[in-house]
Amino acid sequence: MTQTIVQFLPDQAATERLGELLATVLTRGDFVGLEGELGAGKTCVTRGILRALTGGTARVTSPTYTLLNEYDGPDHMPVVVHADLYRLHDEDDLESTGYWDAVADADLLIVEWIDQVTAAWPETGWRIQLQHVEAGRSVTVSWVGEGAPERTKALSGLLEEG
Repeated sequence: MTQTIVQFLPDQAATERLGELLATVLTRGDFVGLEGELGAGKTCVTRGILRALTGGTARVTSPTYTLLNEYDGPDHMPVVVHADLYRLHDEDDLESTGYWDAVADADLLIVEWIDQVTAAWPETGWRIQLQHVEAGRSVTVSWVGEGAPERTKALSGLLEEG
């Protein structure tokens, strides 16, 4: 089952704020898959998530060349893995980079360019699609899998509050 939220994000600060709000509804074991063209805000959302989870201590950069960055998260999800699949093409690439080993112990997995290698999608989790629109960005946020109404309702309520 899938539930969807569509939101306009006027700038980078609003895009990071989306990540901060999303962080408040994340639970241990969650997956966040990010899609969108270059510069659409995938790393901005990730920065917001990690800023909220680490109290602003994480220095978040896109792992385009390193493929994986690991961060110390809060007590309830101490290992946060941030992956970027932009340079990968298929499941063999995932295997050869050690992706599966790196994410096996992740308490939270955030993957940019999840649409590049759909085999990396665990079938349940947050799907965030960003796109450039006139004067900002549009984001579609979905929870895919069991519990969709409850998960998206919690986030939707936070977005309405601001």
